[in-house]
Amino acid sequence: MTKQNKNQNQSTEAFQAYGKYDYSFAPKDQPGDSAATEPVQKPQKKVRKSGSVFFRVFAFLAILAVALVVVMKTCFRLEAVCVIGHKTYSAQKIINLSGLTYEQNLFAISEEEIAANLQKDHTIILKDVQVKIPNMIYLQIEERYPVAILEWGGVHYLVDEDWLVMKVYSESESLPQLPMIKGVEAFDVSKGQFVPVKSKQQMTAYDLLIDELYMQHYEEQIKEIRLRDPENIYLVTRDGLNVQLGKAEDLERKLRAMRTVIAYLRALDKNTGLLDVNVPTEVKFSPSKG
Repeated sequence: MTKQNKNQNQSTEAFQAYGKYDYSFAPKDQPGDSAATEPVQKPQKKVRKSGSVFFRVFAFLAILAVALVVVMKTCFRLEAVCVIGHKTYSAQKIINLSGLTYEQNLFAISEEEIAANLQKDHTIILKDVQVKIPNMIYLQIEERYPVAILEWGGVHYLVDEDWLVMKVYSESESLPQLPMIKGVEAFDVSKGQFVPVKSKQQMTAYDLLIDELYMQHYEEQIKEIRLRDPENIYLVTRDGLNVQLGKAEDLERKLRAMRTVIAYLRALDKNTGLLDVNVPTEVKFSPSKG
């Protein structure tokens, strides 16, 4: 054996494991072995690109938005309207006036627009709008109703309890059997607008008196309400009897006393004269002379 082979055998170890596997290796300090001197490189981790993640999120949100739009446009369609509070108008007329249409998208319906449409009639007040998913709407309304006729400037105006002008009568039209208000000072009066009454006392007296007349179901028996002096109010009945109420105070007792005495006077066939109910417990009657 040569000297070179001997040195190689000494620097190389060989062993057998379980008689099957031979392992041989060279010492770390073996000269000329490049594998022993090169550093081991760690595998590099893959860097995920942020642009790819953003695109995926954006695409997902875009698909979700499109799906929501499609669902809103195809599923939530108006199929039924329930009207609450109508009396003189039919439910269908209220729906037609509101501007609602069949299969209209629920999310495109505006309560302000419905109210504006109904106000064009001047007699309907929208109280509430409730949307019931997926296909129904409730409309709660209140109808204005006439309570008196205002005589101003030689023209007759049909008004409600809030002084809203519901109709302007021509000279040829007959007037309904409602109390006629006289002596009120106002500015320009027009249909669909509230009467601009100059005197706050006249407005207050009217409100209190009209409410009490309707509470006692006696409005049809009153022909005129004279409010020129709100401190000294006069009524004229359909029979022609003048009634002095005085101030718009204690109206419940005054009207009840008036009704009681009028029923008694009718039984006596005394329908004309002056009935003073300023003090309800001391009613005075002065028959017409002649």
